[in-house]
Amino acid sequence: MLSIHSSPLGALGTRDTGGMSVYLRHVSRQLGAAGHQVDIFTCAGAPAPPRDLAANVRLIRIGPGALAEMPKERLPDQVPAIFAALEAFRIENGLDYDLIHSHYWISGLVGEMAQSRWRRPHLVMFHTLGAAKNAPGSGEHESRRRVDEERRLAAGADRVVAPSAGEAAHLTGLYGVAPEKISLVPCGVDLELFQPRGRTAGRLRLGWPVDEETMLFVGRLAPLKGLENLIAALALLRPRHPRLTLRVVGGDDAQGPPALIRRAQTLGVAEAVRFMGRIEQTDLPVYYSAADLLALPSYYESFGLVVLEALACGTPVAATAVGVVPDVIREGRNGVVLTGPAPDAIAQGVAALLAVPGDPQRAAHIRRTVEKYGWPSVAADIETLYRQILSGRN
Repeated sequence: MLSIHSSPLGALGTRDTGGMSVYLRHVSRQLGAAGHQVDIFTCAGAPAPPRDLAANVRLIRIGPGALAEMPKERLPDQVPAIFAALEAFRIENGLDYDLIHSHYWISGLVGEMAQSRWRRPHLVMFHTLGAAKNAPGSGEHESRRRVDEERRLAAGADRVVAPSAGEAAHLTGLYGVAPEKISLVPCGVDLELFQPRGRTAGRLRLGWPVDEETMLFVGRLAPLKGLENLIAALALLRPRHPRLTLRVVGGDDAQGPPALIRRAQTLGVAEAVRFMGRIEQTDLPVYYSAADLLALPSYYESFGLVVLEALACGTPVAATAVGVVPDVIREGRNGVVLTGPAPDAIAQGVAALLAVPGDPQRAAHIRRTVEKYGWPSVAADIETLYRQILSGRN
């Protein structure tokens, strides 16, 4: 597995560390437990010896230390040197890999070289697509180089892994990938970690007012997540919900981005927006459980792991129709699909969830809607895909 620009051990919720790292941690661990030997190569972090992440799973840091400090936008120019370091490690240790699974487009460039030199199957999973991130209104500006490289990599890989039906549609519509070349395998959720903890108990533990109405946001504080619109929706809702608070989990610190702070001040809701900073994943279940709902008004998500995490904790979700949302959200049961990312659409969906009366059994009912997404099931599907590709090549 290649994860060139981001280490699976990185701090979740920071700029280049998110759902992809969670995916790598869990899928590799499950594959290792099934007896497969998995090496994950990265350029992120300080130079260090190979590290065991789980049974049969190693994290191998390659390349000079300077690569860790290099903006990821410059890493594509270093691909030949990165592959040379990978090949040197392989030869020195007498390794022969059966297949290559690249994560993100920069990793795909390295995987493409390995595919050519080793004559082994190459799977690529982009995790996000540049062309999709550049959708109008998202605030994102991915480079033409990224878009062109993703299109080319998708054409040359043996298989492209898509985590949701929406992402498969993007691959076909934006990049012209043949549907038969796309394998749909969802991401997952740690059902042992993410469990209902009780709303009142969670609020007491976190020091939140018990009578507060809480919208929770969890994720990177990137423009395409729609946080500016969520703050505007909060302003629309506050006249009827004066105790409504938006709590934002993610980012490098608890100060909050200046642009979002100014947005809240301009709209008169600064006192109702709380930036919590980055929270360790092991602590997230309490946050999900303490909230009335998770809000995800994104312009684009490849999958949306936080949706599964919140639902596994018994918390309903108000989200735009991105990633896994259309596949898992059932209105009237576990959340609402927003009609769009505009503030009034967000406010309408959130108000509908806040109007649902409390039910002691509600959390358990919501959790049951995601029980099929456990990581062991996801990894089993990936293993099946690997075997299918290998049998087709031999």
